[in-house]
This record gives sequence, C-alpha cells and structure tokens, in this order.
Amino acid sequence: MSKPWAPSHVSEVAKGLGIDLRISGEVKHSLVILLQSKLREITKQMELETLDKYPERKTLDDPSRTRLGFNRTRGLMIDEISEVESVSSAAVISANEELERYLRVILISASEIANDDRVATIKQRHLDIAFSDSKTHDTEQDSETPVIQSEKHGSLDTKFDVLTSVSLKNIVKQLSGKKLENDALDELILLYYDNAADIEYNLQKNIALGDIEEIKNSHQKFEQLMMLGWMRRILKSASEKAESQGSNIIKLDHIVSVDQ
Repeated sequence: MSKPWAPSHVSEVAKGLGIDLRISGEVKHSLVILLQSKLREITKQMELETLDKYPERKTLDDPSRTRLGFNRTRGLMIDEISEVESVSSAAVISANEELERYLRVILISASEIANDDRVATIKQRHLDIAFSDSKTHDTEQDSETPVIQSEKHGSLDTKFDVLTSVSLKNIVKQLSGKKLENDALDELILLYYDNAADIEYNLQKNIALGDIEEIKNSHQKFEQLMMLGWMRRILKSASEKAESQGSNIIKLDHIVSVDQ
C-alpha cells in the first residue's frame, strides 16, 4: 500500500498555488484525505477512458491529449546539466508543462497571423513572425512590467493548470444535469481550452501594449472562466436546444450551435 503525501508537503504545494494564508495542522491532514479521494476518482476515470480509447493498452495514459515524450525531454535535459548529477521526474514534468505552454502561445500567435493572411495553414513565415514577436514581448515585459509579469506566472498559468481534462469532464457532468455524448463532451472541453488560450493570449498581448483597461477586461474574463460562468452558460444553452428537440442527451450539434 503506497503512502500518501505528507501534510507538510501538501501545505508547501498550496503555497505554490498562491495560497498565502496559514493552514492549520488539522486542515493539512484533511487536505491529504481529500486529495486521496480525488486521486481515486481521477485514476478510475483515466483508466476507463484509456481502455475506451486504447482497449489493448496495459499502462494508464492521459487519453484526453498527446503530451511531449517524458523520456525524450529528460534525456535532452540531462544533456544540458553541468552542476547537478541527475534530473528528477518533477523537473521533467515541470519542463514539459512549460514547453507545452510555450508551444500553445507560439501557435496561437502564428494562427492569428495566418488568419490575417487569409490562409488556412500555418506556414513558416507565420511562425517566424510569431517567434520574433514573442521575443520582443518577452524583452518588453522584462524591462517595463515586472510586477504584472510576476503575477501572470504566479497565478494565471497555475490556475489554468489546476483544471485538468479529467476534472473538467467531472465538472461538466455535474453542471449539465443531462448526459452528454462523448463527442459533445470532448468538443466542450476543447472549446474551454480554446477560450482559456484566447484569454491568455490577449492578456499577454495587452500587457506588452501596456493597455490597462484591456488587461482588467482579460482578468475579468479569466475569473469568469475559472468560476465556470462560461461553462454554465454554454451548457444551459445546449440543454435548452436539446430539450427543444425532445432529446434527453446533449449532443455534439447542440454544443456546436451555441453562440459563444
């Protein structure tokens, strides 16, 4: 039987999530129990979805998305280290998360440029411009907006990471009041992440421009997203569309037809 996390360790993790208040010893122990319960739920859901997608697989996977290869990333990191002797799993996971955030930001920017170019394919010239813009924005943010930059990395990115695909699916099922087809559920999750990525992109762009009003607007949209206001609205509209068609199940076309 595996040992759970130490209460003190969970407390340190909470600090990394932006929780500055002191956590009592009793609460620390309760959090460990809550996390164990949630992990059982997540693991079982992952197991079911893994086997649904890959019936012959013998290893638990993240069926909702393809991630950068753990061993490849670890090997590349080992090639770069000089003052330490090895690379921990935590370091690899953190690096992969940072790489995937970077990939998302670059591709969102390149997509915008491709759209402005009125083409349906991201081409090398779009990527070149997006990369150049990202380097310029990084330099401007480092020199002109250190406080906002710190706030973004300390809270915004962390909050986006808190809601995993599995937890989102569980939330959707609780909010909908109706059963969702798998395709409808997958589409809703993709829309959620697209919306989150758009908010993040606009926030970064407005920080670079120094547009305070738009920065506040992006933060308001972000808070609404995290409070699941956007999700509730989409599900309510989709549910109403399903009911108008005499369906007890929310289908893909009900989600797609909702005005976002």
